Amino acid sequence: MKSQSRRGIRALLCLVALLTPILSNAQGFFETTPTLESNQGQLVTHSSILFLSQTFQNLEYGTRVDPPTAAAFHRLECSRGTSISGNLGEVVWGGGPFPGLTRIGIRMRFRPVPDFVGALKITFFARVPGSTTDVITDTKIVSIGELPPPSMFTPVPNENLGAAPAFNGRLTTTFAQQTTFEVEVTGPTNKLITVPATNTGTNFTHYVPLDAGFQPGNYSWRVRSVDARGRKGTWSNPVANVIYGGIDMAGFGSQTFFNTLRNAGWASFFQAAWGGRNIWPDAAGNLVRANNAGYKVAAYAFLNFDNGSTIAGAPANQTGAWQVDQGLRAIGYVNNKSSLPYDLKYFMIDLENRFQGTMAPQDRVQRIAEAVQRVRNLGFWPMIYTRNEGFNQWWNDYTGSSADFREMYLWDSKPETATAVYKDHLLLNVGVPWVRYGGWEDRGGKQYLLDVSIAGGRVDFNVWDPAVWNVQSPNPGSINITPANVTVVREADNSYKATVTLRNTGNIEAYAIRLGDATLGTQSDLGRQTLGMITPNGSRAGNYTFPSNTGAPGTSAFLEFTVWTGNGSQNHGVWVILP
Repeated sequence: MKSQSRRGIRALLCLVALLTPILSNAQGFFETTPTLESNQGQLVTHSSILFLSQTFQNLEYGTRVDPPTAAAFHRLECSRGTSISGNLGEVVWGGGPFPGLTRIGIRMRFRPVPDFVGALKITFFARVPGSTTDVITDTKIVSIGELPPPSMFTPVPNENLGAAPAFNGRLTTTFAQQTTFEVEVTGPTNKLITVPATNTGTNFTHYVPLDAGFQPGNYSWRVRSVDARGRKGTWSNPVANVIYGGIDMAGFGSQTFFNTLRNAGWASFFQAAWGGRNIWPDAAGNLVRANNAGYKVAAYAFLNFDNGSTIAGAPANQTGAWQVDQGLRAIGYVNNKSSLPYDLKYFMIDLENRFQGTMAPQDRVQRIAEAVQRVRNLGFWPMIYTRNEGFNQWWNDYTGSSADFREMYLWDSKPETATAVYKDHLLLNVGVPWVRYGGWEDRGGKQYLLDVSIAGGRVDFNVWDPAVWNVQSPNPGSINITPANVTVVREADNSYKATVTLRNTGNIEAYAIRLGDATLGTQSDLGRQTLGMITPNGSRAGNYTFPSNTGAPGTSAFLEFTVWTGNGSQNHGVWVILP
């Protein structure tokens, strides 16, 4: 008796399960079994059963495809009714009367056109004849083939990038559709990034948030498309990039600020120390907090060329060396670099379009040279920061296109908008190759975003060649530039060429060495010529040219010339025999 009772209960439960969807829909429903994945151009079957919850005297039912142009073959076989109409986009059957609880089997045979790939919508529908509104529908998304990899525009392969690059590309398919994308990044920071749905044929962009970037290192990334049903396409070929991002600021940064951005991948920090008029009061504290957060740290002095500082004790001639000393005082430097609780990698010299005064370009070069040599004498690496593009030809305008500092790193400024996808590419400015200047063949860093408010601070963002920061600060020392050799030859046009070779017998690099005005007998060769950096025990030579009336061959003449260094000018003279 109990066994029969259990069987009765089970039967009742099965009936309830069968009737529940029917009773819950006043008109009916489809129970569809689609072929969810197939190959391009493959003939497949999609099956469904139409359950009717009420009586219909006449009913049309069938299938449609979206987009309809994706169909190469579209046929139906139904268990009831007859075929009414059909085209590649929609096939309709009909019949009646159909009492409630009627079931109609529908078998759809479908083949897409050969070049369709991606997600396709198929809809099973039922409607009252003469109506354009479906009374019962069931739409399924099916995947046909695997989407190809998108074409990627950024990041450019083998470029140096900041910690928060932009991924920009486009997927083009014969039939427009919406797809999402996955970016797989492998390196010191591994990430799988999902890019929201975008229409094929239009560019998609993912901007890595500035506070959620990548730690420095070598990276490989690839991208694939994902269709509307979630079928994943083919991965693109891997692309390699090097990431090294840094920040710089003048105002206050809390420990939380520095920790947040360091954890986000930004690894180096430049602090403003001297602003051309005054010191920056937050310099010392910011550098300590940055060092505590794990940054490689450096500082900089914004030079004035108008002697415009009025701080206590400011001299009338505010040399480059004096201004460097003010910046070092601001960060807590006392007597020697062991007074600093961190390894200060660089003390950079900043040339901008303010405080230029009326100095001649060659005198601005000398002030920069004074600053650079003072930095190196005290045991730090010098670097130049400036800008030289478009309407901002700061370097060329204010130094006369000097090439005197080409051996040290250039930190170049080219601010761009936050939405520019190439903004953090070291070799590019606004998507085109950087234009060299100042004798620099490449640049060590690029400043590309200015005055960004983030994590409670206001900061600029930079991309760097990692080699810039893979250094220790050098030992302090001194330079000693002396003439090592002087020769005079007679040219084919009877003019005289005097070659002066200078040697550095000091124990550190001598930067921006120049030969100045010279006289031979009664004739002069005026102006300054670039020799550049001379390493310890190294030498470089320059030439002067004098006219034929300087003197008769075989006679003696006195050659007098000036040598310019970051420590000032030196006058030298030597008697020579005219050949």
